[in-house]
Amino acid sequence: MEPSLLNTQIVFASSAPFIFSKPKVGDIVVFKVDDRIYIKRVKEIKNQRFSLNGDNKKDSLDSKEIGWINKEDIIGKVIYKI
Repeated sequence: MEPSLLNTQIVFASSAPFIFSKPKVGDIVVFKVDDRIYIKRVKEIKNQRFSLNGDNKKDSLDSKEIGWINKEDIIGKVIYKI
């Protein structure tokens, strides 16, 4: 997610923002695929499925490789970074 988030940076994510609303384009979210945790930005939304991209376009594993993400795979929204 560089340059927005550095590789060693600590973030705090919460599921609370998604209790009454769904993720929006531009949100940075934490999600799980195949027992791995990722942090990416929501690029597009279609039928409760999300296309997620990293900010580092040259070196980012994102929806181009892992496909669209279901809403239930999203753990939370990044709400604070140190």
